[in-house]
Amino acid sequence: MSHVFAIAATWRASKPVRYLFSNVGFAGPPPTDVGFGLPVVYALWILGVILLYPLCAWFAGVKARRRDWWLSYL
Repeated sequence: MSHVFAIAATWRASKPVRYLFSNVGFAGPPPTDVGFGLPVVYALWILGVILLYPLCAWFAGVKARRRDWWLSYL
């Protein structure tokens, strides 16, 4: 989820997105004009928590209601 937010935010800010699809460790350093400040990172993190909370709460309810053997592995 965080990678999707990084791609969307980078694209929205009209910054180069191509490096996000490469292996940065082997493809060399990222371009110099990429990245965001800490307030933007925190805002995207909070947005991710807000969007994922209903899904996690639903799944917790499923695990509480059902006792299928395979749910213990998730």
